[in-house]
Amino acid sequence: MPAYYKNSLDKFIADSNHAILGVLSSNYANDGYYQLLGTQSKSWEVSLPMIREALVRLLEELPESKNWGVLLEYPLYRLRKRIDLILVSDCQIFVIEFKVGAREAETAGSRQVEEYALDLRDFHRASHNLRLVPILCCTELSTESPFNPSSDQIQLVRAVSKKGLANAIIDANFQNSADLIDWVQWEQSSYEPVPTIIEAATTIFAGHNVKEISRSDADNLLTCSKEIVRLITETKEQGKKRIIVVTGVPGAGKTLAGLNVIHSIEDEGWEAGKVVYLSGNTPLLLVIREALAQDEKRRSEQNDEKRTLKDIRSELRSQIQHIIDFLKEYYLHDLESPSFENAIVFDEAQRAWDHKQGLKKFNRDASEPELLMKIMDRHKDWAVIVCLVGAGQEINVGEPGMQQWGEAISKYPAWELITPTNAVKGLEGTAGTALFPEAIPENIIIQKNDGLQLTVPLRSYRSERVSDWVEAVLEDRPDDAKRISKELGDYPITLVRSIRECRKILKQSARGTRRCGLLASAGASRLIAEGLGVALTVQDKDKIAHWYLKPHGDYRSSNSLEVTANEYTSQGLEVDFAGICWGGDLAREAGQPGWRFRRLHKTTWQNIYNSNLRRYILNKYRVFLTRAREGLVLFVPYGDGADSTRVPGTYEAIADYLITCGVNI
Repeated sequence: MPAYYKNSLDKFIADSNHAILGVLSSNYANDGYYQLLGTQSKSWEVSLPMIREALVRLLEELPESKNWGVLLEYPLYRLRKRIDLILVSDCQIFVIEFKVGAREAETAGSRQVEEYALDLRDFHRASHNLRLVPILCCTELSTESPFNPSSDQIQLVRAVSKKGLANAIIDANFQNSADLIDWVQWEQSSYEPVPTIIEAATTIFAGHNVKEISRSDADNLLTCSKEIVRLITETKEQGKKRIIVVTGVPGAGKTLAGLNVIHSIEDEGWEAGKVVYLSGNTPLLLVIREALAQDEKRRSEQNDEKRTLKDIRSELRSQIQHIIDFLKEYYLHDLESPSFENAIVFDEAQRAWDHKQGLKKFNRDASEPELLMKIMDRHKDWAVIVCLVGAGQEINVGEPGMQQWGEAISKYPAWELITPTNAVKGLEGTAGTALFPEAIPENIIIQKNDGLQLTVPLRSYRSERVSDWVEAVLEDRPDDAKRISKELGDYPITLVRSIRECRKILKQSARGTRRCGLLASAGASRLIAEGLGVALTVQDKDKIAHWYLKPHGDYRSSNSLEVTANEYTSQGLEVDFAGICWGGDLAREAGQPGWRFRRLHKTTWQNIYNSNLRRYILNKYRVFLTRAREGLVLFVPYGDGADSTRVPGTYEAIADYLITCGVNI
């Protein structure tokens, strides 16, 4: 990941501004930004003299700095941003962002440069253990922030003026006995980021390959996406009809794989819209479509294109559709015509509803998989349904799991089934659900393909064992959970007993532009006693997009930690740090093994014995515990002896169990 300009400090000073500008302009254009070159060149013409002045003074005060590395416009492809200036000293990295003409240091600017330092620490191999010093240079700043060194790997952001930049670098210059940094090797070190679903989606739809923004062990995701595209193409060429099943552990990138397929197909010259992404997850669709629309609007403005958000949103709705809209179009309004799309990519296909829901929603005694197959079977040439299946993600009544697809395809013997081995009988990675829980019907043509199995959990990039720990906790295997907890590395899981402490830890953890949020079950209604009475629901529409997309400082953002997201508004999405607010619906009793599954009726908790309803409760806590990329805070209240709905002993038993599972206190 090369900087646009790189040189030692003394050679940078020897270079003319004209020569440096030429190198920057050439590399800027080569990186695909030639349309914006004029505007960017003017910015460099202003900032280069300031940088030169500061580095000349630095060299006068610290002659040894002549061998430091000077890197201008250093790209961070995960963020689709570039760091204005990086100085690689002998022992640390200075990360410097310029705000030309700024008289005040705004919080957004400080978080921006802090995020740059965090990004390098997490995803730039040579920076994992180095001291990083973020500096915000507001060129006309009147009052600079004081030098306040800390023991943290990433120092506190210091805001300075153009005149104070050299002093800020000198103040923070740090020497130790560690091996000296070779700036050339540092610059050439690998950058292997793990993007959020929003970052990845916007990058893909901006025309970049996901390979540019993924770490090396995401090859499983890339290979799987390519295999899906190959199978769709092969199906078209051979004139067949197929269901392609893709399985994945939580956080393995199923949604990203689906979006990548849609974009890859169009890049290969297919007619626009012939392959479409479908989901029944309303919050996921709202957030992704709005993020893509806002990103496309920003890029169109940079390119002097006059496109409205309304038009962009309309275009995205044709590529990324709600499953109900698709079914209404082709099953209520048109009962004969094939869909315009020959192939659909159905995300969270394990949540497809059963016959009872089919009667309720469409007055048809048919499951959602059957309705989709009836529509797609109208095609005379070829058709594909790609089912993206998550392990243990069914959270609602009428979602019996993958077996719905097994039953549906058994009614269409002309269709072929291509699936990973684990989906057939519910092996590892499927949370026990299977296409064929019993015998496989003889009339089904099955082609097993384990290239369609996503096995690497990318969301929790600090530890690949998080999903294993979650499974052990929920399956009542505390000894296994405690053993796995010791292998979680830099992924902290902390137990607290007050919501105030929970919020404090989350706010301290979410530095830079990292996102935190509170999650709580829709069945945990008594959390209102802890001040958690406002929840984000599926009906909230715009509020959902605000919760996931608005930045720090906006009260509508998840970062405000005022509103909790429930299982329906968090599934498929993610935050960097999650506060799980434990309710009374998944409880324990002191000295007793196993979970207690409950629902509140008036003032009494009632035990639940129905196996499906129990599975839904367990699954929603699986959703919560796998939403965070960097760490979890588990809030278990103390309860109140005077309140029969909040018996302290119940919460003590939950807390004690979590501690035996290796949770930090």
